[in-house]
Amino acid sequence: MSKIEITSEPSPADKQTVRELFYAKSIVDRGAPLFKVMMWYLAGRLQSEEHFKMLPDYCYNILEVFQRTYFKNFPLLTDTMLVMDPTALPGAKTIEEAKKVVRFDWANMGKACAIATRCIRFAELEAEDEANQDGLADDAPEKVKLLFTVVFGKSWVEQNEARILATPPEKLLSDLLNEFIATWVTQLQETQPRMTALAYQWSAEAMIQYNQGFAAGMTGFLDEHGELVGESERSGIYVFLLLIWPEIQAMQAAQPRKTIPDLHAWLQPFVRRGLINPIDVDTLRDVCEPPPRGIGISLRPLKARQPSAE
Repeated sequence: MSKIEITSEPSPADKQTVRELFYAKSIVDRGAPLFKVMMWYLAGRLQSEEHFKMLPDYCYNILEVFQRTYFKNFPLLTDTMLVMDPTALPGAKTIEEAKKVVRFDWANMGKACAIATRCIRFAELEAEDEANQDGLADDAPEKVKLLFTVVFGKSWVEQNEARILATPPEKLLSDLLNEFIATWVTQLQETQPRMTALAYQWSAEAMIQYNQGFAAGMTGFLDEHGELVGESERSGIYVFLLLIWPEIQAMQAAQPRKTIPDLHAWLQPFVRRGLINPIDVDTLRDVCEPPPRGIGISLRPLKARQPSAE
Protein backbone atom coordinates (compact mmCIF):
# COMPACT_ATOMS: atom_id res chain seq x y z
CA MET A 1 0.00 0.00 0.00
CA SER A 2 1.43 3.35 -1.03
CA LYS A 3 2.05 5.85 1.74
CA ILE A 4 2.09 9.63 1.63
CA GLU A 5 4.76 11.84 3.13
CA ILE A 6 3.53 14.44 5.60
CA THR A 7 5.55 17.56 6.26
CA SER A 8 6.26 18.06 9.95
CA GLU A 9 5.18 21.71 10.03
CA PRO A 10 2.12 23.26 8.42
CA SER A 11 2.73 26.05 5.96
CA PRO A 12 1.10 29.49 6.23
CA ALA A 13 -1.15 28.38 3.35
CA ASP A 14 -2.26 25.36 5.39
CA LYS A 15 -3.16 27.58 8.33
CA GLN A 16 -5.11 29.91 6.05
CA THR A 17 -6.99 26.98 4.48
CA VAL A 18 -8.11 25.71 7.89
CA ARG A 19 -9.05 29.20 9.05
CA GLU A 20 -11.11 29.94 5.93
CA LEU A 21 -13.02 26.66 6.20
CA PHE A 22 -14.25 27.27 9.74
CA TYR A 23 -14.67 31.01 9.23
CA ALA A 24 -17.07 30.22 6.40
CA LYS A 25 -19.12 27.89 8.61
CA SER A 26 -18.32 27.38 12.30
CA ILE A 27 -18.22 24.02 14.05
CA VAL A 28 -21.47 24.85 15.87
CA ASP A 29 -23.21 25.63 12.56
CA ARG A 30 -21.82 22.49 10.95
CA GLY A 31 -22.78 20.39 13.94
CA ALA A 32 -26.36 21.63 14.37
CA PRO A 33 -27.97 19.30 11.80
CA LEU A 34 -25.65 16.47 12.84
CA PHE A 35 -26.80 16.82 16.44
CA LYS A 36 -30.45 16.91 15.40
CA VAL A 37 -30.12 13.74 13.32
CA MET A 38 -28.11 11.95 16.04
CA MET A 39 -30.86 12.68 18.56
CA TRP A 40 -33.35 11.26 16.05
CA TYR A 41 -31.25 8.08 15.90
CA LEU A 42 -31.06 7.82 19.69
CA ALA A 43 -34.82 8.23 19.96
CA GLY A 44 -35.25 5.11 17.82
CA ARG A 45 -35.76 6.84 14.45
CA LEU A 46 -39.39 7.58 15.18
CA GLN A 47 -41.54 8.62 12.21
CA SER A 48 -38.83 7.50 9.81
CA GLU A 49 -41.07 7.97 6.77
CA GLU A 50 -41.56 11.64 7.64
CA HIS A 51 -37.92 12.34 8.51
CA PHE A 52 -36.45 14.99 6.23
CA LYS A 53 -32.99 13.97 5.07
CA MET A 54 -30.94 17.11 5.72
CA LEU A 55 -27.46 15.61 5.28
CA PRO A 56 -25.62 13.63 2.60
CA ASP A 57 -26.18 9.88 2.77
CA TYR A 58 -22.69 9.14 4.04
CA CYS A 59 -23.39 11.16 7.21
CA TYR A 60 -26.26 8.84 8.09
CA ASN A 61 -23.95 5.88 7.53
CA ILE A 62 -21.37 7.37 9.92
CA LEU A 63 -24.04 8.05 12.53
CA GLU A 64 -25.15 4.43 12.25
CA VAL A 65 -21.56 3.41 12.99
CA PHE A 66 -21.50 5.78 15.97
CA GLN A 67 -24.71 4.24 17.24
CA ARG A 68 -22.87 0.89 17.29
CA THR A 69 -19.71 2.33 18.89
CA TYR A 70 -19.88 5.56 20.91
CA PHE A 71 -23.61 5.16 21.57
CA LYS A 72 -23.82 1.38 21.73
CA ASN A 73 -24.89 1.51 25.38
CA PHE A 74 -27.56 4.17 24.85
CA PRO A 75 -30.96 2.51 25.26
CA LEU A 76 -33.42 3.55 22.58
CA LEU A 77 -36.68 5.06 23.75
CA THR A 78 -38.51 2.38 21.79
CA ASP A 79 -36.64 -0.28 23.79
CA THR A 80 -37.23 1.43 27.13
CA MET A 81 -40.92 2.22 27.28
CA LEU A 82 -43.92 0.76 25.42
CA VAL A 83 -47.33 2.39 25.73
CA MET A 84 -49.81 -0.36 24.90
CA ASP A 85 -52.92 1.83 25.15
CA PRO A 86 -52.22 5.57 24.68
CA THR A 87 -55.86 6.51 25.20
CA ALA A 88 -56.00 4.81 28.60
CA LEU A 89 -52.65 6.16 29.87
CA PRO A 90 -53.93 9.56 31.13
CA GLY A 91 -56.59 7.80 33.17
CA ALA A 92 -54.19 5.38 34.88
CA LYS A 93 -54.17 6.74 38.44
CA THR A 94 -52.64 3.76 40.29
CA ILE A 95 -49.62 1.56 39.74
CA GLU A 96 -51.82 -1.42 38.95
CA GLU A 97 -53.74 0.58 36.36
CA ALA A 98 -50.48 1.84 34.83
CA LYS A 99 -49.14 -1.71 34.50
CA LYS A 100 -52.06 -2.50 32.18
CA VAL A 101 -51.25 0.25 29.69
CA VAL A 102 -47.47 0.77 29.79
CA ARG A 103 -44.40 -1.43 30.02
CA PHE A 104 -40.91 -0.42 31.09
CA ASP A 105 -37.52 -1.98 30.56
CA TRP A 106 -36.28 -0.91 33.95
CA ALA A 107 -32.64 -1.74 33.29
CA ASN A 108 -32.69 0.48 30.22
CA MET A 109 -34.42 3.23 32.16
CA GLY A 110 -31.73 3.14 34.84
CA LYS A 111 -29.00 3.09 32.19
CA ALA A 112 -30.44 6.17 30.43
CA CYS A 113 -30.64 8.13 33.69
CA ALA A 114 -27.08 7.16 34.61
CA ILE A 115 -25.60 8.14 31.23
CA ALA A 116 -27.30 11.54 31.51
CA THR A 117 -26.03 11.94 35.09
CA ARG A 118 -22.46 11.03 34.07
CA CYS A 119 -22.49 13.53 31.18
CA ILE A 120 -23.78 16.28 33.46
CA ARG A 121 -21.05 15.53 35.99
CA PHE A 122 -18.46 15.88 33.22
CA ALA A 123 -19.90 19.24 32.15
CA GLU A 124 -20.19 20.63 35.67
CA LEU A 125 -17.04 19.25 37.34
CA GLU A 126 -14.57 17.93 34.76
CA ALA A 127 -14.78 19.91 31.51
CA GLU A 128 -12.83 22.91 32.80
CA ASP A 129 -9.92 20.74 33.95
CA GLU A 130 -9.95 18.88 30.63
CA ALA A 131 -9.74 22.15 28.70
CA ASN A 132 -7.01 23.40 31.03
CA GLN A 133 -4.91 20.30 30.29
CA ASP A 134 -4.97 21.30 26.61
CA GLY A 135 -3.01 24.42 27.53
CA LEU A 136 -5.67 26.97 26.64
CA ALA A 137 -4.74 29.15 29.58
CA ASP A 138 -1.31 29.78 28.02
CA ASP A 139 -2.68 30.92 24.64
CA ALA A 140 -2.47 34.54 23.54
CA PRO A 141 -5.77 36.49 23.37
CA GLU A 142 -5.78 36.54 19.56
CA LYS A 143 -5.33 32.76 19.44
CA VAL A 144 -8.15 32.33 21.94
CA LYS A 145 -10.42 34.55 19.82
CA LEU A 146 -9.52 32.45 16.79
CA LEU A 147 -10.46 29.28 18.67
CA PHE A 148 -13.87 30.67 19.62
CA THR A 149 -14.40 31.94 16.07
CA VAL A 150 -13.74 28.45 14.70
CA VAL A 151 -16.14 26.88 17.20
CA PHE A 152 -18.92 29.48 17.44
CA GLY A 153 -18.50 31.80 14.45
CA LYS A 154 -17.51 35.42 13.82
CA SER A 155 -20.77 37.03 14.91
CA TRP A 156 -20.76 35.19 18.25
CA VAL A 157 -17.19 36.33 18.95
CA GLU A 158 -18.02 39.93 18.06
CA GLN A 159 -21.01 39.89 20.43
CA ASN A 160 -19.05 38.21 23.24
CA GLU A 161 -15.60 39.77 22.85
CA ALA A 162 -15.63 41.34 26.31
CA ARG A 163 -16.61 38.03 27.89
CA ILE A 164 -13.87 36.19 25.98
CA LEU A 165 -11.18 38.65 27.11
CA ALA A 166 -12.39 38.70 30.74
CA THR A 167 -12.81 34.94 31.26
CA PRO A 168 -10.14 32.23 31.22
CA PRO A 169 -10.80 30.20 28.04
CA GLU A 170 -11.07 26.86 29.82
CA LYS A 171 -13.69 28.30 32.20
CA LEU A 172 -15.58 29.94 29.35
CA LEU A 173 -15.74 26.67 27.43
CA SER A 174 -17.00 24.92 30.55
CA ASP A 175 -19.59 27.65 31.19
CA LEU A 176 -20.84 27.45 27.60
CA LEU A 177 -21.15 23.67 27.82
CA ASN A 178 -23.19 24.02 31.00
CA GLU A 179 -25.40 26.64 29.38
CA PHE A 180 -25.99 24.25 26.47
CA ILE A 181 -27.12 21.40 28.70
CA ALA A 182 -29.03 23.55 31.23
CA THR A 183 -32.45 22.46 29.97
CA TRP A 184 -31.46 18.79 30.15
CA VAL A 185 -30.12 19.25 33.67
CA THR A 186 -33.49 20.64 34.74
CA GLN A 187 -35.33 17.80 33.05
CA LEU A 188 -33.08 15.18 34.66
CA GLN A 189 -33.48 16.76 38.10
CA GLU A 190 -37.24 16.41 37.68
CA THR A 191 -37.33 13.02 35.94
CA GLN A 192 -34.77 10.91 37.78
CA PRO A 193 -36.36 11.10 41.28
CA ARG A 194 -39.73 10.32 39.71
CA MET A 195 -38.39 7.27 37.86
CA THR A 196 -36.58 6.04 40.97
CA ALA A 197 -39.79 6.36 43.00
CA LEU A 198 -41.85 4.73 40.24
CA ALA A 199 -39.49 1.72 40.05
CA TYR A 200 -39.68 1.46 43.85
CA GLN A 201 -43.47 1.36 43.70
CA TRP A 202 -43.67 -0.82 40.59
CA SER A 203 -42.04 -3.87 42.11
CA ALA A 204 -38.96 -5.07 43.95
CA GLU A 205 -37.69 -6.58 40.68
CA ALA A 206 -38.18 -3.28 38.87
CA MET A 207 -36.15 -1.48 41.55
CA ILE A 208 -33.33 -4.04 41.29
CA GLN A 209 -33.22 -3.84 37.48
CA TYR A 210 -33.30 -0.03 37.54
CA ASN A 211 -30.33 0.16 39.89
CA GLN A 212 -28.40 -2.49 37.96
CA GLY A 213 -28.97 -0.50 34.78
CA PHE A 214 -27.92 2.70 36.54
CA ALA A 215 -24.63 1.11 37.62
CA ALA A 216 -23.94 -0.09 34.07
CA GLY A 217 -24.82 3.29 32.56
CA MET A 218 -22.32 5.22 34.66
CA THR A 219 -19.49 3.97 32.42
CA GLY A 220 -21.57 3.17 29.35
CA PHE A 221 -20.73 6.36 27.45
CA LEU A 222 -18.03 8.19 29.45
CA ASP A 223 -15.59 6.22 31.55
CA GLU A 224 -14.31 7.29 34.96
CA HIS A 225 -11.70 9.50 33.29
CA GLY A 226 -14.21 11.32 31.10
CA GLU A 227 -13.07 9.49 27.95
CA LEU A 228 -15.56 8.30 25.36
CA VAL A 229 -16.25 4.57 25.33
CA GLY A 230 -16.33 2.83 21.96
CA GLU A 231 -13.47 4.48 20.06
CA SER A 232 -12.45 2.88 16.78
CA GLU A 233 -9.47 3.34 14.47
CA ARG A 234 -11.60 5.34 12.07
CA SER A 235 -13.34 7.56 14.64
CA GLY A 236 -11.15 10.60 13.97
CA ILE A 237 -11.62 10.64 10.21
CA TYR A 238 -15.33 9.93 10.64
CA VAL A 239 -15.79 12.97 12.91
CA PHE A 240 -13.91 15.22 10.50
CA LEU A 241 -15.85 13.94 7.48
CA LEU A 242 -19.05 14.70 9.38
CA LEU A 243 -17.91 18.29 10.04
CA ILE A 244 -17.04 18.94 6.38
CA TRP A 245 -20.36 17.67 5.04
CA PRO A 246 -21.04 20.95 3.14
CA GLU A 247 -17.71 20.63 1.30
CA ILE A 248 -18.26 16.92 0.56
CA GLN A 249 -21.71 17.78 -0.75
CA ALA A 250 -20.16 20.38 -3.06
CA MET A 251 -17.59 17.86 -4.30
CA GLN A 252 -20.35 15.38 -5.11
CA ALA A 253 -22.22 18.02 -7.12
CA ALA A 254 -19.15 19.37 -8.94
CA GLN A 255 -18.74 19.01 -12.70
CA PRO A 256 -16.60 17.22 -13.57
CA ARG A 257 -17.24 15.16 -10.48
CA LYS A 258 -14.45 15.09 -7.91
CA THR A 259 -12.48 11.92 -7.25
CA ILE A 260 -11.22 10.24 -4.12
CA PRO A 261 -7.68 11.50 -4.89
CA ASP A 262 -9.17 15.01 -5.08
CA LEU A 263 -10.64 14.54 -1.60
CA HIS A 264 -7.35 13.11 -0.35
CA ALA A 265 -5.42 16.13 -1.63
CA TRP A 266 -8.02 18.48 -0.14
CA LEU A 267 -7.55 16.86 3.30
CA GLN A 268 -3.78 17.34 3.49
CA PRO A 269 -3.70 20.84 5.05
CA PHE A 270 -5.90 19.50 7.84
CA VAL A 271 -3.56 16.54 8.31
CA ARG A 272 -0.57 18.87 8.56
CA ARG A 273 -2.46 21.05 11.05
CA GLY A 274 -3.11 17.98 13.22
CA LEU A 275 -6.90 17.99 12.88
CA ILE A 276 -6.89 14.44 11.52
CA ASN A 277 -4.33 11.65 11.47
CA PRO A 278 -2.38 10.94 8.27
CA ILE A 279 -4.34 8.72 5.89
CA ASP A 280 -3.12 7.24 2.60
CA VAL A 281 -5.21 7.13 -0.56
CA ASP A 282 -5.99 3.43 -0.40
CA THR A 283 -7.21 3.67 3.20
CA LEU A 284 -9.37 6.65 2.23
CA ARG A 285 -10.82 4.59 -0.60
CA ASP A 286 -11.69 1.84 1.91
CA VAL A 287 -13.32 4.43 4.18
CA CYS A 288 -15.39 5.77 1.29
CA GLU A 289 -16.58 2.38 0.02
CA PRO A 290 -20.30 1.52 0.31
CA PRO A 291 -21.49 0.00 3.60
CA PRO A 292 -20.86 -2.25 5.38
CA ARG A 293 -17.14 -1.90 4.62
CA GLY A 294 -17.18 1.89 4.34
CA ILE A 295 -19.43 4.90 4.74
CA GLY A 296 -20.46 5.37 1.12
CA ILE A 297 -19.02 8.71 -0.01
CA SER A 298 -19.97 8.65 -3.68
CA LEU A 299 -17.08 10.25 -5.53
CA ARG A 300 -15.50 9.04 -8.75
CA PRO A 301 -13.63 5.83 -7.85
CA LEU A 302 -9.90 5.34 -7.84
CA LYS A 303 -8.30 3.37 -10.58
CA ALA A 304 -7.51 -0.21 -9.64
CA ARG A 305 -4.61 -0.58 -7.27
CA GLN A 306 -1.33 -1.49 -8.87
CA PRO A 307 0.05 -4.87 -7.79
CA SER A 308 2.95 -4.52 -5.41
CA ALA A 309 6.41 -5.44 -6.72
CA GLU A 310 7.61 -8.88 -5.73
